[in-house]
Amino acid sequence: MLAPIGGILILVGVIWMIVVAIQTGQTTGEKVIWALVCFFCGILGSIIFFAVKRQGLVPLLLQLIGWVLCVAGGGLAYSYNMGSLGQ
Repeated sequence: MLAPIGGILILVGVIWMIVVAIQTGQTTGEKVIWALVCFFCGILGSIIFFAVKRQGLVPLLLQLIGWVLCVAGGGLAYSYNMGSLGQ
C-alpha cells in the first residue's frame, strides 16, 4: 500500500522540480540543461539542483518521502518479483 503512494509522490516531485528548474533558469540553455538533469537523474539531479540553486526544497522533499515510502512498502522487491509470478 505504501509503494504506490511513494511512486505517486516521486512522480509529482520530479514534475514539480522540472517546472521549478525551468522557471529559475537564466537562459534557455540553462533551463533545458537543468530540466534534463532533473528528469534523467531523478532524485540525484534534484539534490544537485537544490545544492546549486537553493530552490526547489518542497519537490525535493516530496521525492525523498516518496522513496522512503517505496522502500518501506517493499515496492522495489514487489516490482522485482513480478516476473516470477507465472512460473
